[in-house]
Amino acid sequence: MNILKPNMIFKVLALVLALLGYYVSPYGPTIGIGGPIAQESQNKPGSATSGSFYRATVTRVADGDTITVRNRDGATHKIRMHAVDAPELNQAGGEQSKRWLTEQLMNKDVKIVVNNIDRYKRQVAKVVLPVENCEQRWCDGETDVNLKAIEAGHAWWYKEYARSQSSEDRLLYEAAEDKARTARKGLWQQTAPLAPWQWRTEQRNQR
Repeated sequence: MNILKPNMIFKVLALVLALLGYYVSPYGPTIGIGGPIAQESQNKPGSATSGSFYRATVTRVADGDTITVRNRDGATHKIRMHAVDAPELNQAGGEQSKRWLTEQLMNKDVKIVVNNIDRYKRQVAKVVLPVENCEQRWCDGETDVNLKAIEAGHAWWYKEYARSQSSEDRLLYEAAEDKARTARKGLWQQTAPLAPWQWRTEQRNQR
């Protein structure tokens, strides 16, 4: 009878673990309208784990897609809204976009569903207006403010980051932009609105 030597057993185990690491997604499954998520048991206030969520109060609105929140532990976090891009403040439509978001969120209780951290150390997240007594990542009747900004014509769907969304979110965000454009809402009232990422590129080229 052949008996595996200890070193052979170690090699077999290492191979099995390597294969598991290759095939198992580091983000876990996707559910609801949220995109890649982590285990909800990993959720902590202000956690930056992909898919983690926490409740907070909006203390500042910087522009149409960036806010500051204070969580239940008193810590503050700067939030960049995921998969949307609003006009810059000194761009046409920028002040209107900020004003709209301020009306929606200032001093409001929100749920922050984290996607990742950007190079400016901001939490890139979905901002949700929650329903009472909901301590889950998403509950029926809640409002996805990122989506609502697109619906109102105050932000573009940021297609560059569509791959980090759930398939359901991609469909919702794309349809919302098409509908807002057709109805000429918000920034779509302009004759030829310039996408913020294009505007930023032009500004850099002029320096």
